Amino acid sequence: MLSYKEYDNAHAVEIVLGARVSTQEFDAVASKLEAFIERHGRLRLLEIVKDFEGMDGAAFWHDIKFSLRHLKDFSRVAIVCNPDTHHLWSSLVAPFMACEVEHFAPGEEDAARDWLMWPEGAADT
Repeated sequence: MLSYKEYDNAHAVEIVLGARVSTQEFDAVASKLEAFIERHGRLRLLEIVKDFEGMDGAAFWHDIKFSLRHLKDFSRVAIVCNPDTHHLWSSLVAPFMACEVEHFAPGEEDAARDWLMWPEGAADT
């Protein structure tokens, strides 16, 4: 299961992953993300992982190819997931991304959104 929400004014997208993700679901969300990138350039991404059971093999492969193709298209990524079940994307791809990546625990979705939307270069107070 994937849900997808756009915040055009903030150049941000929120994706919720749950249960098992099919190839068809992944490809539909990837198409929306690519269109968003085309419209806005670099984007901010909030990924919320809830009861994630994995992906179809083809969806996993499509995810890797998408992530590698768009490494430079993210300016900030917030990931909300259980700390001891780190999402594989985060473990494999995040170290190669040229953006800020922060992890948040379940229940910290509002803090993740706040961090994601915080202006880049703004002083923390």
